[in-house]
Amino acid sequence: MGSKKLWCVAIRPEYDSPFKQSPAASKELAEQAVARYRKINHHMFYCEEIANSYDEFYQVQQWHGTRKEHINKMFYTQDWFTQPMFQMFDMGRAENVFKYEDFVICYKKGSAPIVTKDIEEAKRFYEVA
Repeated sequence: MGSKKLWCVAIRPEYDSPFKQSPAASKELAEQAVARYRKINHHMFYCEEIANSYDEFYQVQQWHGTRKEHINKMFYTQDWFTQPMFQMFDMGRAENVFKYEDFVICYKKGSAPIVTKDIEEAKRFYEVA
């Protein structure tokens, strides 16, 4: 068990900056996280060539730190995939936010927030439906 490889998601904030590693519970979860980030980027950019150029900013890498650091800094677990990547406070940006096909947390004064991928559910929450 001591020789088991540790995996992470490595993200480079700019093309000439070094990658920053965040631990993943497994290689498979790291691959899924990278795919999630890339999917969002491909929805964000209208030009496929530009979107493809950003794909290299997200990588699955073998963890460079210690096993203890990997455990203490664990970020990408199965629960991460249910966490919202976007937030809204009204329906003003709804069309833009929901096009990413990811979880959105919706806030409204006087109500508990909801997390959804469904624009119709958000409309009902904001009483716009």
